[in-house]
Amino acid sequence: MFPVVDRYVLFEWLKIFGLVLGAMFGLQLIVEVQDSFSDLLYYNADLGEIIFYYLVLAPSFLTISLPAAILVSILYALGLLHRNNEFLAFRTSGMSVSRITRTLWFAGIGLSVGLWYLNASLIPWSVEASRKLMDTLEWDQQAETVGSEKVGLVYNLAFDNRKENRMWFVNRFSEYKQMGFGITVSMMDEDRHEVRRISAETGFFREDQSDWIFLNGRDSRYAAADAELIRTLPFEKLEAKELDDDPSLMLLLGERPKDLSFLELKMITENFTLDENPKLLEYLVRLQALMAGAASCLIVTGLAIPFAVSGVRVNPAVGVSKSLALFFVYYIMTSVLNSLGKQGVLLPEVAAWTPNIFMIILTYVLVRRVR
Repeated sequence: MFPVVDRYVLFEWLKIFGLVLGAMFGLQLIVEVQDSFSDLLYYNADLGEIIFYYLVLAPSFLTISLPAAILVSILYALGLLHRNNEFLAFRTSGMSVSRITRTLWFAGIGLSVGLWYLNASLIPWSVEASRKLMDTLEWDQQAETVGSEKVGLVYNLAFDNRKENRMWFVNRFSEYKQMGFGITVSMMDEDRHEVRRISAETGFFREDQSDWIFLNGRDSRYAAADAELIRTLPFEKLEAKELDDDPSLMLLLGERPKDLSFLELKMITENFTLDENPKLLEYLVRLQALMAGAASCLIVTGLAIPFAVSGVRVNPAVGVSKSLALFFVYYIMTSVLNSLGKQGVLLPEVAAWTPNIFMIILTYVLVRRVR
């Protein structure tokens, strides 16, 4: 289906790409093993759990390794064609640079689309599943020594659900047992006047029915006008069907944006607005950065091809060094603009997508200049 030249260039690149991607994966795996292997042993993980942890974690490496592997492999593959005078033969036969490298452009576009899909599906699962497995191993080990009641506790958990006019305060929440201790829920009217308060010793969220069960507490009603207590009733068990606040969402707000997956970031940004929580800006910038990061595969393709082609006229190392320098500038620009976005100087969309737009324009200019 492809002409001989297209197949040849594509297969030559794929051989190098596979080797480089494997090397990138190996390096990241070594770094991760050095960082977490001792922890897994300390948490008494068996061989199967250790292997499963690294297998689950591996897809998350693609975010960094895929663009880098594309850059290095294109530079090496095209440089090899030049050293063997094959590129010169293609040009002598009347082919343009764009014609010779079109399969690489299609590959860059395809990998960008693939990375976009992975960022929204497999990679979030990888991040969440590996983190959950590590936490579970840690909690199980701690439960054997200090007891399950003291494991995985988050203290002073507060959550303001402005959409539903509910304010939560949990003295302690156990991520290990998925249960809260010392819970107070204030329900308010549209003017933010408290009309009902549930206080309970313990409580837990039923995911299958999306409601809360409270144990041993009081259900109090107040007059909105003057906050006067109307009545209060003790209870041993209260099924609060109207309360659908997911504790996992409450806990996510305490995590750093860079530690969350695409789906977790999306959950936060869909459930809050900047007026409700100014901290949301950091999560918005991180979400947009993950979406924009998928275009890095196409960008590095555009950086590698013109420099790999033009650099050999003087010295192959010149083109390689220039493309690597621009690749470094791209990431520096991304970091700086993301920081400005987190400070509110730029819109999250502007902060995340401006480096990509700039580099796409630059690559277009560079490709046009190649003869």
